[in-house]
Amino acid sequence: MSLRFNDLLARALLEWPDEIDLSALLHRDAESGRYSVAGLYDTADIREARYIGTGEEIVMRNLHNAIFGVLHDVAKYMTHTRLSYLRSEAVRLEFEGHLKACMEMPDLGYPPAAIELGRCYFTENGECGGG
Repeated sequence: MSLRFNDLLARALLEWPDEIDLSALLHRDAESGRYSVAGLYDTADIREARYIGTGEEIVMRNLHNAIFGVLHDVAKYMTHTRLSYLRSEAVRLEFEGHLKACMEMPDLGYPPAAIELGRCYFTENGECGGG
């Protein structure tokens, strides 16, 4: 498995539909700005679940979660989008933040090999990205 961010992102995006319907906002609260998008969590969860218990779990689950997060943000402004329209930089920032947090939280129970995979990712891509 290549740990270059662009390779990981391309691989992850192949697991998503080409286009996502973001039109149904649920539990919208104008005061707090909180909302959910019908079906989006389930769409992401199916992709993340494929990696539970695998050697790639810490990387791929966090990457799919980052895609979900960016799509969730997009839903504030758009009713549909194509995954190819996402800015890789936005996904990368969210992904690397999640990955670092997972590596630093022993309560999550990731084994040493997973933490090492995260370190290898940052070695390959640099702490601040680039890549």
